Amino acid sequence: MKKEQSSQALLCLLLIHNTLGQSDYAPYFYDNGPGSKNGNMALFSISEDTAVGTHVYVLNGTDPEGDPVRYGLMFEKGSKEYFRVDSKSGNVNLVQELDREIQDEISVLVSITDGRNKVVETVRVLVTDANDEAPKFQNLPFIVDVSEDAAAESSIYRVQAVDKDMGSGGSVSYILQPSPFSKFTIDGHSGILRIKPGETLDYETTPTHFVTVVAKDGGGKYKGRHQVLSSTATITINVIDAQDMPPSFIGTPYFGYIYEVSVPGSEIFTVLARDWRSRQS
Repeated sequence: MKKEQSSQALLCLLLIHNTLGQSDYAPYFYDNGPGSKNGNMALFSISEDTAVGTHVYVLNGTDPEGDPVRYGLMFEKGSKEYFRVDSKSGNVNLVQELDREIQDEISVLVSITDGRNKVVETVRVLVTDANDEAPKFQNLPFIVDVSEDAAAESSIYRVQAVDKDMGSGGSVSYILQPSPFSKFTIDGHSGILRIKPGETLDYETTPTHFVTVVAKDGGGKYKGRHQVLSSTATITINVIDAQDMPPSFIGTPYFGYIYEVSVPGSEIFTVLARDWRSRQS
């Protein structure tokens, strides 16, 4: 009987020793690289036109002892919480609208726990561009003063528009809306406005011109479709008068009479001339 009790006590001590000697390792994320849609979200990238509510990623990890794990997402204090995770499945959904032009990188704290040990990692999520911004004209309104004797093909103004998108969606070209009486042309790349070859300006006939310029981007993807965005602006061109017309007499030819008894200094005739430049007689 004593021998049997001693054996049971020894077995109990061995079980306690083995249990205490086992290591409790922390869980960990799989690091599948920046191109993967599962792991720890390190260098994960997402397009700014992704719809709110879209399933975008799966947090994925394991526990060395095989214990079930739970996942979590946290954000820096005061920042927007763009994502939400299901703690059991690790499925991550987008819950806030993205805008790369405002924020092109999101700092996220991802966590995994087995109930005893918790691992927290800080990762960066990159927001990629979509063609969602139209060109925006700078220094509006466009008002130009140009002398009526300016030569044909001379540069009179330069318009500028900026597009915040990247790549082809951020490039800008310019055209003028067609007009049968337009005396102007624009360089599609530089935005420099010129008088057309062979054209002249005339203050006396048209003192003001209105030209509509269109700024167009190079196009790009938005929500799966290719789109080109544009903006328009009006250029007001004031023609400045130049001395290009001599005064002209009014009522010609003139006829008059003088009496032989007229004394020197007498008024004998009145003529009228007009300076069309000043609009005064």
